[in-house]
Formats: sequence, C-alpha cells, structure tokens
Amino acid sequence: MSPASMGRQLKSVRRQRSLLAAVSLILLVVVVLLAGTMSQVQRTTVLLPSRVSDGMVAVGAVDARYVEALALDAIYAFYNASPANASYGRRVVERLSSVRDRPLLLQNFDTVANDIRQRRISTVFYVEKLELDRDALNVKATGSLATFIETERVSVEPRTVTVTFVKEAASVRLAGINAEVTG
Repeated sequence: MSPASMGRQLKSVRRQRSLLAAVSLILLVVVVLLAGTMSQVQRTTVLLPSRVSDGMVAVGAVDARYVEALALDAIYAFYNASPANASYGRRVVERLSSVRDRPLLLQNFDTVANDIRQRRISTVFYVEKLELDRDALNVKATGSLATFIETERVSVEPRTVTVTFVKEAASVRLAGINAEVTG
C-alpha cells in the first residue's frame, strides 16, 4: 500500500469519525431536550373503580343505596372521561344498561367519547347532591362538570344529571342519562 493511499484512507476514517461524533452529539442533545421536556409535563390520571355489583329488586322494593351507587357508576362512566379511559366507560355503560336501551346509550356514549378524543380533553363530574325518586326510578345528581386540557382546568359548569332506570327481571338497569346545564 502506498503512502498516498494510506493518507487518503486515514483522512476518510477521520472524516467518518468526525461525522459519527457530530451525529452522536446531536442525538445526545435531542435526548437531553426530550428528558427536560418530559420532566416539565405534568400528567394526572384519575382512576375511579366501578363500585357496583349486581343488585336485586326484592319483592318490588328497590334498595336506595344500590340505585344511588348504580347512578354514580353511570355518571362516572359518562362524565369522568378522557381519551385514555373511554373503553372502560363504554364497558361500564354496556354492563349497566337495560337490554332495550343499550344500543341508544352506547351510541350516545360513543358520540361523547369521540368528541373527547377529537378535542383531547378530559371531563370530571363533581357530585354535590343525589336525589332518588323511587316511584319514577330516577336519580338526580347535582354538581359541576369540569373540563381539563392536560392538567389545566379550562371550565366548570353547574350541571344536573338525571339517571333513569327500568326494572328488568329481578334487577334495576340503566335506561337513560341526561345532563342539563343549571344555574
């Protein structure tokens, strides 16, 4: 091998080493910037477990605590929502709803879930008061609906959510849910 060709190869190797060092330095800077950005982002996940097991209607009487818990579970499924927990909420609505009303309830839930996904928001309903009407088989929950983008609360609206039930076999099942802005 001639000294001229060795010099060219040495020069080529030095350029490759310099290029590798430059690319490594750029990647290191990018990783440090990503780590810094991730350390500044605050994410809060609120997990609300389903509190309802299957309940029975004994001799035509409806247990108030069971119906209130069922109503809260339905409200949390619909209104404590984020893009990350939509599938869980849908399963809760599917489990709680009556056979007759399930398709419409799931369609309404999917509409709300798609809106939440598209707008990248989260909502939380804070219940302040529950009123059970045993004769009409409905529960009115008064409270406020907060909307969040990331962890920043962007709005709070007073709402009344009415949850309607029907007797199905020996149980009480979700028939409808409707929210109204109050105040």
